[in-house]
Amino acid sequence: MKKIFFALCLLAAGCSSTSVMNSWKAPNATYSPGEFKKVIVVAFAKDEKSRKTAEDQIVSYNKTFHASYPLFTSKQVMEDSVKVKNMLKAEGYDAVLIMKLITTKANSKFVNAGVNQSYTQNGIFYYQDYVKGGGYATDMDYIVSTGFYSLKQDKLLWSGVTSSTNPKKIDRLVRAVSKEVAAKMREDKFIPGK
Repeated sequence: MKKIFFALCLLAAGCSSTSVMNSWKAPNATYSPGEFKKVIVVAFAKDEKSRKTAEDQIVSYNKTFHASYPLFTSKQVMEDSVKVKNMLKAEGYDAVLIMKLITTKANSKFVNAGVNQSYTQNGIFYYQDYVKGGGYATDMDYIVSTGFYSLKQDKLLWSGVTSSTNPKKIDRLVRAVSKEVAAKMREDKFIPGK
């Protein structure tokens, strides 16, 4: 049902500095209600603890989603993805929702100087305190890929890449990415919605 992907929308409390950089949809691919009743969620993260946090958060919003960490490790997927895929099919899973951190990028920019108005007194400026020097500020961008793969059709149906600036914690990153991904899936007419 469309409730499967509506769950992604419920993760909406994330940082507002997340955006979709690009997306792709398989020709004529759509999400058909009732087609995907058992979806496994796989979050590739820096470690298994972060993976568990991300998967638990996504799974908590819909009973159709199931965390993958109890079934296999990230290392097992990398070593033999065909074996894992066949195991998932045998377990009755219809699709895989994959979220993967691709890279992080540091972006430094110069922040202009300014003046400190609190150091004025009767028209006399305490110049050294009055003028503030400029400097560099560094933001960290987290680039995350999200894909929806149909095990029934054995093909990728939708994928997108997001950029998130300075997320404080993994749960905030997951919320923000999920919100933007769900909106883009609707825009791409992959899932129903406004």
